[in-house]
Amino acid sequence: MQPIISLENINFYYEKTPALKDISLNILPGELIFLQGPNGCGKSTLFKLLNGLIFPTSGTYCFNGQQITQETLKDYKISKKFHQELGYVFQNPEVQLFNGTVYDEIAFGPRQMGLTEDQVAERVQSLLSFLGIENLQERPPFHLSGGEQKKTAIAAVLALNPEVLIMDEPLNGLDRKSRLWVEDFLQQFIASGKTLIVATHEDNLLKLGKNRVISITEDHTLEAPPEA
Repeated sequence: MQPIISLENINFYYEKTPALKDISLNILPGELIFLQGPNGCGKSTLFKLLNGLIFPTSGTYCFNGQQITQETLKDYKISKKFHQELGYVFQNPEVQLFNGTVYDEIAFGPRQMGLTEDQVAERVQSLLSFLGIENLQERPPFHLSGGEQKKTAIAAVLALNPEVLIMDEPLNGLDRKSRLWVEDFLQQFIASGKTLIVATHEDNLLKLGKNRVISITEDHTLEAPPEA
């Protein structure tokens, strides 16, 4: 089986400060990956790189066999396919919510993909129902609780039906009810056979299914070989 994500000798520097050092890693379709490490080790930097928000100082990143660089993502077809197949839910969901209503937030991605308004409406209503937030669809995302914002961010990402979902500390700042909902959602996503990558300090999430734990150390390197 070919890896869906392949990193080879990845280095990333903020000016002269290292954030990732010599990261090599293969992730297969359908894997459940937990990313762990101390604060400041580079987990969020790695997630931004995987999502094409930043690019490695050196090394090679391939997604589904396509090298991902600043140049390749200038190609509309490559960029569209990449951002449709890989979804990213930030640790703090408010940073990725920018539309006037929850409905428009979820509809934004499908509209960018060229779906008709009828198709968009069908997809949005399905996700509103799945996440139990039908009553929020006309609300501004900025006026929601943390749990409601998390659900809206997840819905906006799922609206593109990604093959890979990346979540950074998905339980961060949530009350008990919202934490249980997120855990249940992750379980359902895993059962769908898609690829899930989660950065977490929550050991109870490791019980969600067969998984591989990858750790990044304080010196920004992988703690153990990725196949260990």
